[in-house]
This record gives sequence, structure tokens and C-alpha cells, in this order.
Amino acid sequence: MGREIRPKRVGPWPYPKKQEKGRIDNFEEVQIRYPEAEAIDEANRCILCPVPSCVRACPVNSDVLGMMRHIQQGDFDGAWKRIRETNCLPASTARVCPQLGSLCEANCVVGKRGDPVSIGMLQRFVSDWALEHNSYEEPKVESSSGKRVAIVGGGPAGLAAADLLIRYGHSATIFDAQNKLGGTAMYGIPNFHLPKDVLEFEIERLKKMGVEARTDIKVGSKISLEEIFDEGFDAIIVATGAKDVTPFQVEGGDLKGAYDAYEFLIKLDRMEYYKNRKQKIPFKVGKHVLVVGGGDTAVDAARTSLRLGAKQVTMMYRRSEREITAYRFGLESAKEEGVKVEFLQVPIRFIGNERGWVKKAECVKMRLGEPDASGRARPVPIDGSNFTIDVDTVFIAVGRGPNTSVQKKERIKMEKWGGIIVDPETYETSYPGVFAAGDVVTGETLLIKAMNQGRRAAQRVHEQLTHSKERLDLSQRYFTERYGRKAVQPM
Repeated sequence: MGREIRPKRVGPWPYPKKQEKGRIDNFEEVQIRYPEAEAIDEANRCILCPVPSCVRACPVNSDVLGMMRHIQQGDFDGAWKRIRETNCLPASTARVCPQLGSLCEANCVVGKRGDPVSIGMLQRFVSDWALEHNSYEEPKVESSSGKRVAIVGGGPAGLAAADLLIRYGHSATIFDAQNKLGGTAMYGIPNFHLPKDVLEFEIERLKKMGVEARTDIKVGSKISLEEIFDEGFDAIIVATGAKDVTPFQVEGGDLKGAYDAYEFLIKLDRMEYYKNRKQKIPFKVGKHVLVVGGGDTAVDAARTSLRLGAKQVTMMYRRSEREITAYRFGLESAKEEGVKVEFLQVPIRFIGNERGWVKKAECVKMRLGEPDASGRARPVPIDGSNFTIDVDTVFIAVGRGPNTSVQKKERIKMEKWGGIIVDPETYETSYPGVFAAGDVVTGETLLIKAMNQGRRAAQRVHEQLTHSKERLDLSQRYFTERYGRKAVQPM
């Protein structure tokens, strides 16, 4: 007889959160963490699988099983150390990683008979506990190798690469164009989703481990890769992420009041608007807001619009709810807060007033046809289904491509769509000694998957610096060797 499976998780599904009423009056975090007793109770739902598929499914192979064992025993410090072993941003990723899809909670065995164990919430609990109890002991750092690595881009991929390199004893210096590290996690994810003080704390811990940060430096214009090598660096990892906005070309797209959603969120974060809401923002957020897109940026822009005083916010997506890419729980929260989500619809024209401000959107209804290159059903316009809605602000959130600034300036070989081409085994680019990882290679993806890329590239750099012929597979090290089964590493 195996351990009894309790079908329902502790607390509300998908996680405890503040009441809808009053939530949109501020930018405070919506999610509420477990108290100690509930954390232990929820961890006790885990049946401690001998070969945990949740660990295999995690892009950074977080030791979920080890974390659960320690929480069940009330050893929260030990639980945190297990997660920190492979994840340098455990508190941040716990809040923004969807955990479902192809990830940990979707592969939880308990979930086959009920709710999966709340892995993300428990990871958040132990990370916050460690912070509050000053138990944030960092992993061991090996003695100095004398080797220096420059990392271009301080987002999740760059931070994960720096973490692993520092632990191997190499020097790691991050060059970033912004005045703070964190990439999209710092500039682009609203404070109500990921509190900035949580991310900033984790970044500061990396600095205390030895990671050097050079901010407000745009590599490719202010300093070249050659100049970085001339400073004595032995290798460079480019991890500049996905920043180039996918164009949405429709008539009237250049009207005043029509903005890019990503730039909107970035600007508010740069202003630290969540701290001081009396500031004047460079956007006119009217009463009737239309957000075009079905990803996390669209959801975050819609929820932010409500917090800026919009009375009616409509999020419009050209496919069905089944195909939407947004974090499901974020979408749920948006609906609770009052965002109206319309599926199988898309605007085809924006209409302005005599002063050049958008005032209406002509839209068309869609049906789903055959799958396109992405594998999702292709949306096809329905003839004669056109309709018009009143809008005074539009946010476009139809996706982002890789940040192409470095590869264009340095003439690094790239794909037609802008991604840097790397050797699939070594992560090295066409520029000798320069490696690349994260969204700038794969295109826009989840934060945790970008971290996986950063760790892999750092591992290859370490092997080159130490003249090692071994090609260590990190999933082999943290799953196969530990649990005795072959790991299938997510891309």
C-alpha cells in the first residue's frame, strides 16, 4: 500500500490571494503566502516519489523532493538550501513560473487524483522564510581560478550564468544597459505580480557572492566586445534577452493613444511608479482600454490599466482560450479584477478623432483553421463579422523578438528572425570566445527556461576555461545521478 493521496491542496486553488475588492487600488502583491502550519500540511500531501517527475520537469532541476522532505520535518532552512542549489532566484521564480504546462506541478503524481502539490507556493514559503530569518546562506564558492567572464545582460539567463561561474571560482562581471540588474523580471513584470524588493534582495545576494555589476553600459555602442576582451576577460556570454517588439501593422496603429504594452510596463518600472503614484506618466490611460494579445505582457498591461484608473479594460485575443499563452493564474486574476477577455476577435483598424487620438477600433471575429508553424490552430477572419468598439487607449502586446543590438553591432551570425546562432553543444557563437544563451538565442520564453539556458552556457564556458574534455549535462548531474533515471531536459 502506498501513502494515501489527499486530493485537495491546502488553501484556495490556485493559491491564497487578496480579495478582489480594493486590489486594483494599489500595486501591492496579490498572492498571499502560506503560514507555517499550512505549508507543512500542504507538503505532507507529497508522497515523496522515489523518481520525482517534478524534478525532471523543472528546467533547472530544482530538488523539489528534497524540499518537501525538509518542510514535512519543519526544517525550512534545509528546504531552502535544496532549492537554492540550482536556482539563484528561488523567491522570484516561485512567483512568476507557471508551474503547469510541461513544468513541475503538471507532472506531479498527486495531481492525477486531484490537485497537484503546490510546489510553487511552497518554494515561495521557504524562500521568504529564509529571507526573514536571515538564513540566506549562499552555496559554497570554490577557490579563485583566476579566470574572468563577462556577461552581457543581467536578466534571468545572465544572473543564472553568473551564479554558476562564481561557484566554480571564476570571476563574473555583468554588463547591463539598465541601471539595475534583473532584465524583464525587473523592468516589465508589475510589482503586484513580482515585488521588486524580492528580486532586488536576491540580486544583492549574488553580488555578495562576488558577482560584479556594471550598469548603464550598452555593449555594442558604449563598449565593444573587443574592448571587453582587451580588459582581460577570458570569455563573454551574451544574454540580452527578448526586447525587440513584434510589429502589429494595422491602419491607425500610429494614432496617439496607441502604445506598445511592453514599453508601457518598462517605463512604469523605470519610474518606480509602484512606489510613488503621484508621478505623471508619459501615457494617456483613458476610461476605455483595449489590450491586443494573449500573453503575460497583455495580462499585466490590462491589470495595470485598471490600477491607473481605467473603467473598462478589454483584452482581445485572436485565438481561443485553449491556445492562449498567458500564465493561467494571472489571467484568472485579471478576470476577477474586472478585465473583460474576448477570444476569437482581433482589431483590423483604429479610427482617430480630429486631434489624432484613437477613439474607435474596428474588429473582426475569427474562426480556427489548420495549425500554423507554431502548431496552434491558425485564426481565420469570418467574412461580414466586422464590428466597432469605443476605445481611448490601446496597448499592443503581440510578442517580442530577441534583442538584436549586440549581434548587429558585432556582426555575430544570427537567424533571420534575429536570434543568435550558437553551436548546440558548446553555446559558442560565430565570434570566437563569445557564447550566448537565453531568449536572445531561443526567442521569448519563460524566465525559468532562460535560466536553464544561462546555466548550460556557463557550464560550457567553465569547461573551456579549465580545458576540460567533459561535457557535463546539468540535468544528468542533478537528476539522473541523484534519482537513477534518464532526464528529459526541457528546452
